[in-house]
Amino acid sequence: MRHDPNIFRDSSQVIQEVEDQLDRVLQKKFRDVDSELVERINREKEAARQRKEEIEREFEKEKTALADYRVMVRDFEEQRAGLLNEAREGFDRVLKFQAEIESLAKATVEEIRRVNEIQERLEALRAKTSERAAFLKDDLRERFGIAAEIMEEEPRPLSLNLDEELEKLKRIKELLAIESATASLGRVGGEAAREEDLGALDVAAAGTGPAIPEIGDLISGPAPASGADRAVPAPEPAPPAAEEEAAAAVESFRRTEPANGNGEIHYFQGDKTVIADPEKLLDAVDQAVEEGRRLAAKLGQTESPKDQFFIKQELINWQEGLRALFLRVIKMCERNAWTLPRYTAGVLDAPVLRRLLERLSMENWSNLEEFGAFAAAAEELRRAFRARTEPRLAYLLDLRRELEEN
Repeated sequence: MRHDPNIFRDSSQVIQEVEDQLDRVLQKKFRDVDSELVERINREKEAARQRKEEIEREFEKEKTALADYRVMVRDFEEQRAGLLNEAREGFDRVLKFQAEIESLAKATVEEIRRVNEIQERLEALRAKTSERAAFLKDDLRERFGIAAEIMEEEPRPLSLNLDEELEKLKRIKELLAIESATASLGRVGGEAAREEDLGALDVAAAGTGPAIPEIGDLISGPAPASGADRAVPAPEPAPPAAEEEAAAAVESFRRTEPANGNGEIHYFQGDKTVIADPEKLLDAVDQAVEEGRRLAAKLGQTESPKDQFFIKQELINWQEGLRALFLRVIKMCERNAWTLPRYTAGVLDAPVLRRLLERLSMENWSNLEEFGAFAAAAEELRRAFRARTEPRLAYLLDLRRELEEN
């Protein structure tokens, strides 16, 4: 068999061409990989750029919100300062008025005493004149036989009863005390009940500051003989049977309903009137404040941050429960479905509850200063309510009439 010597040369060329093609294919794949890598890098760069822009936009929004918040805080502080100044000015006027009332009360007592003394002198003069006139009449008749007529006695001046006037002053003092207690409840939100203003109010309430003096303190020495030495009779208490009867009649109108998992709401339902029970509302306030004081004392004895967190959370829960109760009552009052007793208007009514609701919504009981301010306001409210509704018979009778009105 004859061999072709060119066959090996042709085979080598073919192999070389195949190798060249493989190199070209390999280089193409390398270029494809590089191209994909470049495209992927470009896509990542574009995505990163877009993300940066998004972050910048969010950051600008946050900066704008922060600026708005700064403006809001500045406006709030300005309003707070203005309200505090108004409160201070009002309290200064109260002290001034009390001083004027004290001075006028003293002057009134002195003038009444002077008038009574003048009446005594007039009475003594009248008696002396009558005695002298009778003596002259007898002397003229005996010596000269003249029957002289004694002129009629002049009408006596209207006597002044010092006890009655002092009782009037005492009633004025009591009314002023009630109005002062009521006005102290109208302070704005939690900021107006801060330590500085509460200190002033506590001083006035405790009697350490200028106050209206007791009537008995204005009088020194014995009272005039014209009746002022008689003791002023105390008001007779209502018969227990009458008060019990009125209370039973009012209780017959009592109804209750759940308060969104926060206890019960008590109210009185008449034919056309539904009246929320203010005493039960005050009981709920007292319970929340008492629990808050217990937790505040416990908080002061706890050093663990974890335990402090849970105690503060429980404080806020009590605050939120009381807020939900007030919110329910106020909503019903705003819908004219419920009302509060007209007898306690100005002391405990819808506007007073609304102000307390604002404090419960704005303040934070985990801040013991704010909790203490609310507790002081609640105690002042309880005292004002007790002053308005005692003796209870008048309050119960008016509440019964209001429920039975058609």
